Parts: sequence; structure tokens; C-alpha cells
Amino acid sequence: MCAERTALTTPATARPAFVPRLFDIVTGIWRLWSNHCALRRLDELSDWELMDIGLTREDVSAAFEMPLLSNPTQQLQQIARARAREELMMRRRS
Repeated sequence: MCAERTALTTPATARPAFVPRLFDIVTGIWRLWSNHCALRRLDELSDWELMDIGLTREDVSAAFEMPLLSNPTQQLQQIARARAREELMMRRRS
């Protein structure tokens, strides 16, 4: 009798874990898609607009060559922040 109760409760307790995993997978796919859409929008900007946010055309082109499962917007953000820090250091030295 005790074994029957355990067998009946195990699937019920296993199911709730499936929903969060599925949700994580779906949100991960959506995030990848939206990041690549943002990258395509960045590619449509002019060189002046890219320079205004701390990027170059070469940075965007390099981001397109990244693997599909990576986050190109995160890499571009790191590049822009590094350039801003370098520019700030150059201004402080002057």
C-alpha cells in the first residue's frame, strides 16, 4: 500500500518541475531571437550613429560571425564600455 502511494505521488511531483524548465527553454529561445533582431537593427544604423553609441561597423560585423547560441549584444556592450573607459582615460591624461 505504501509503495502504491509513492508511485502515484512521484509523477505528480515531477510534473511541476517540467513547466519551469519548459518556460526557461522558451524564454531562452525568445531572448536569442530578440538579441539577433537587435543586432540586425544595429546593422541598419549609419557609421555616425554607431560611433555615437561606441561601436564601429567592424564590431557589428564581428558580432554577426558569433555562434548562433551566443549573445552578440552582450559582446557589443562590453566593446562599447571598454571604448568609453579608454576615451575617458585619454581625456583625463590630456
